[in-house]
Amino acid sequence: MRNSVRGVLLLLLFACSFAGQADEWKKYKNTNGNFTVLFPGEPQDSVNKNDAEIQSHTLIAQEKPAFFTVVYTNMTTEQTVDDANYNSFKDAVFKELPKCEVGPEQPASRVVEGYIGHAYHLSCAMSNVQLTMTGNLYWGRHHAYAVMAMFPAGIAEPPSVKAFVQSFSVIDPAN
Repeated sequence: MRNSVRGVLLLLLFACSFAGQADEWKKYKNTNGNFTVLFPGEPQDSVNKNDAEIQSHTLIAQEKPAFFTVVYTNMTTEQTVDDANYNSFKDAVFKELPKCEVGPEQPASRVVEGYIGHAYHLSCAMSNVQLTMTGNLYWGRHHAYAVMAMFPAGIAEPPSVKAFVQSFSVIDPAN
């Protein structure tokens, strides 16, 4: 998980030079990750971890001035869906963001059946760039997700951020 979150932030900082403006929002379906979400164009896919127990990817797309990302983790062993495991997952995600101040935990902007989820608003200082991150974290039996949008601090939240975060859904809640 450490490398996946760090990878998202590095992609955000370096992608500005090669990421283009999205033409249109499209429903993106990832059967391996068991989810769908609206993305502004085709996201870039980076593998964070891939072994017999855990597979993790970071998907990222841009529609200026925001970046939209889903970090998903597939676990072959069934996990218990409870507050203790969710909090361990959440703490691991936020540990990778040491220069981010995490706002109060809120109910997820979209409830996902079979998952524990919460919404977060973060203020981050990254390499002389102030960012706002907002989105949901979800913990389930075989999958964990970070569905986040990032944009420059000091600007109003782009309307597409809420649409992106609320478009996330799992394909098979029983999986």
